[in-house]
Amino acid sequence: MTAPPGAPAMTGASPAGGPAGRTAEVSWFDTRAVTMGPADLADLDPRETARAAAFVFPADRHRYQVAHVMLRRVLAGHLGTDPGRLTFARQPCPACGGPTGKPVLALPARGDDPPGTPRGADGAWPASRQAPSRTPARGDDPLWFSLAHSGDAVAIAVARAPVGIDVERRATGCVCSLSTAMHPADAALVDALPEPDRHLAVIRWWVRAEAVLKCAGTGIAHGMDAFAVLGAPSRGQVLPGPRLPGEPDATGWAAAGGCSFAALSAPKGYQAALALPGLRMIRYRGGSDGR
Repeated sequence: MTAPPGAPAMTGASPAGGPAGRTAEVSWFDTRAVTMGPADLADLDPRETARAAAFVFPADRHRYQVAHVMLRRVLAGHLGTDPGRLTFARQPCPACGGPTGKPVLALPARGDDPPGTPRGADGAWPASRQAPSRTPARGDDPLWFSLAHSGDAVAIAVARAPVGIDVERRATGCVCSLSTAMHPADAALVDALPEPDRHLAVIRWWVRAEAVLKCAGTGIAHGMDAFAVLGAPSRGQVLPGPRLPGEPDATGWAAAGGCSFAALSAPKGYQAALALPGLRMIRYRGGSDGR
């Protein structure tokens, strides 16, 4: 497995999380460099297999398969178990109480689950939107994760606190209309920018806001306009926000919606962001490639 060009270099597996959960492990995968064979796909459960089969276009199916197989392998590496043993369910949404909250990872072997246990890491997730999850880790220390994919890039974050990650490919068309979904302060900043700075700012807003909402467990259906995530740009120029170099343990933070977020170094043509709860410095490091 290889990281997309320009992504943080991946290191060997290391414990997710640092003091007070300030560290997240981020793993990148390039779907173009990954081949999925029958043995790889055997790690998916029946719901994931059915979800993959439902995609009309092979590229979309492959992206989904890579994302979910790699998610299982990364988590299994932390838990010391087989990827195929992992099972998933969903918590209620903390905003509306519906069944679309955080996907929760449990650890029984298939066939050992209580009757009626929900299966599958996707559930009702849209194809490119995943929320964070919590799973028992070794000892009593909980493990949380978040998964995102866009274009050819897959990003997985694992931490010892709730975590949200998002990655988006640069827009190929006009995305100005999305300013109506922003916090008024962000919308005013974006509307004043010339193109193409406006399009870059919209994608920057999206990945930051979605990472925060994934961290909170509500997803984009609740509150993308409830908080501002963009700084005040100079006239005609978009602020880059916290800039993180590619090497592990880079830091940066800004506060929004009860969470802090950091811009992530991403492959060329993509933007990405990571969120953790509270006001904190965020560190991230490269993670295992799942092998």
